[in-house]
Amino acid sequence: MDKNRHLDADLREKLIFGLDVDDMAEAYNLIDKMAPYIKYYKVGLQLITKDGPRLVSTLKRKGLKVFYDAKFFDIPQTVYNACYEAARYGVNMVNVHALGGEKMISYAKEAIMKSSDKMKLDPPLLLAVTVLTSFDNRSLKASVKTALDVKKMVLALAKSAKKAGADGVVCSPHEIKMLRKELGPDFVIVTPGIRTGKISKDDQKRIMTPKDAIAAGSDYIVVARPILKADDRVLAVENILKEIKEGSDNAKRRKNS
Repeated sequence: MDKNRHLDADLREKLIFGLDVDDMAEAYNLIDKMAPYIKYYKVGLQLITKDGPRLVSTLKRKGLKVFYDAKFFDIPQTVYNACYEAARYGVNMVNVHALGGEKMISYAKEAIMKSSDKMKLDPPLLLAVTVLTSFDNRSLKASVKTALDVKKMVLALAKSAKKAGADGVVCSPHEIKMLRKELGPDFVIVTPGIRTGKISKDDQKRIMTPKDAIAAGSDYIVVARPILKADDRVLAVENILKEIKEGSDNAKRRKNS
C-alpha cells in the first residue's frame, strides 16, 4: 500500500528515480513495479547506450516523466544536434556539462526549443551539470588545477549557465542554499548525491538526506542506490516520499517565519 497516496502530485514528482541498472529487462521490471509510486525517471549513459530511445518511448507511453541524463559535452554544433534529437523523444529534462561554455549551452537551448516546436511538444528543461558529486575540494583541485574550491566553481558555472539560457543546474546538495540565494527562486536545482541513513556514500562525496535537500531548496532529488539496494524497494520509496513532505514543510515554515 502507498502510504503517501495523498501526497500532492508536485511533491511526488520531486523524486526522480535513477534507473542505474545493468540490463534492459531489469529496467522495465523496475518501471512496472515503481510506476504507481514514482512518476519521474532518470535514464543515464549506460541505458542510453544500450537502448535509450526505446526505453524513453516506453516511459512516455506509460505517462511517466523522463530526465535524459546524457551530460552532453562537445563542440556547440554537435551538442545542438544531440539535443535536437533528445527533445524529439519528448523527454522532460536534458542536461549538458556547464564546462562546455556559454556558446554550447545557448546552442543546446536553441536546439531543444526548435525541436520541441517542430514536434509540437513541451520543451524539456535544459540543465547544466556543474561539478560532479564524486569531487571534493582536494580531488577537484588535483584534477582541474584550479584555485577555486567546489562551491566557488559551482557558483561560477551556474551563473554562466543561467546567462546562456539554461533553466537550471545539476549540483550536489551542499550547494543548494548558495545557488538559491544567488540565482533566485525560479532557477531549477536538481540534486543527486542523495543518501538515506542505511546507505554509505560510496563514490559520492557531497551527499545529503532527502529531507535536508528538499528543505534546503532543491526542486528535484535524484535517487538510485538507496532504492535499488533496499530489501523492500517500495518501502524505501515510501520513506523517501515522507522525507520529501517533511523537508517541504520545513522549507515553508522557514520561509514564513
